[in-house]
Amino acid sequence: MELLQKPDDQIGSGESVDFNERLQLIENICQYYAFGKELYDALSKNLEESPGVEVIVSPANLGDTVFIATLSSAYKSVHNIDKLIIVAKKRQAEAAEWFEGVDSAVGLSDYEMWCLRYYFTISRKFYLNGIRYGHIPCIIDLDYPETFFHIPPGFGGESLIRIWESRILDLPYNSSTCDITVPEDYKVDENVEKYRDSILIAPAAFTNTGIPDSFWEKLVNSLKQRGFMVYCNSGGLYYDKVISGSVELVLRTRELILSAEYFRHIIGVRSGFTDLVSKTNARLSVMHLGGTLDLPLRIEYGSVGDDVRDLGRIKDIFPMRYCPEREDEIIQLIIEDIQ
Repeated sequence: MELLQKPDDQIGSGESVDFNERLQLIENICQYYAFGKELYDALSKNLEESPGVEVIVSPANLGDTVFIATLSSAYKSVHNIDKLIIVAKKRQAEAAEWFEGVDSAVGLSDYEMWCLRYYFTISRKFYLNGIRYGHIPCIIDLDYPETFFHIPPGFGGESLIRIWESRILDLPYNSSTCDITVPEDYKVDENVEKYRDSILIAPAAFTNTGIPDSFWEKLVNSLKQRGFMVYCNSGGLYYDKVISGSVELVLRTRELILSAEYFRHIIGVRSGFTDLVSKTNARLSVMHLGGTLDLPLRIEYGSVGDDVRDLGRIKDIFPMRYCPEREDEIIQLIIEDIQ
């Protein structure tokens, strides 16, 4: 198979290695593969005893898991599945289980998911034995042995919702989406009342970087001048950051679902975070890259391929393009949406 050139959005270190390092990394891959096979075989054995059940493995980021969970009811209907289990990283699985079409969710450690992803990639078992790989298929280039390279067209050519429908979950276009239902025994913490006149910002994302901290600092200052307390989402991940002038707030995915609508407004860079918030009733401003001097800052529905409104909710979601020369205009639009 022809090796692929490394695009910017691949998963892994992305650094080429010398011969001795490569040997060590290949040995590591063998270990990842072996452990991933154990996990896969355990899933497969459980399914043998459970007819009518399928598993979708979501190996990467929160937004990917939200897309799968949002399409879970359609998946069960189209593929005649009685029960659907989603396997994801632990912090994602907690949220996935609350989607209407998900019967249960299994949380794995990041290392376990890393190994399982290697097994899928090397074995090519992207859909077999009732187990579906819930992401773009990849290959491994031995010049970059700890990087997953998406098979073309990767994420190109279609909107995210269409990619998950047609290329990942084998569903028809415009499949129905489902919502989150919080179990009755989950009570909202009384402390969430303090968020009533507060703003939550989420400036960090794994795959969507490019909006400088200086913009977020300017936004925070503007919000504080208007009397708002500003919290900054932090999940403890390596790419998270806390903007000067804001208060760090660490919310697990379920806590975010329960508390989101209590905030006066939430503002985030387009990410899995905004995907999940779009499944709540929170007022949400979503920052996309790619703004220019001549394009409208507000995004018309259907004009971008990663619009969170594709996940099922249109009301009270305000996507806009970031343009470094028009920061003051963007902040003014956000203020208008908050008021």
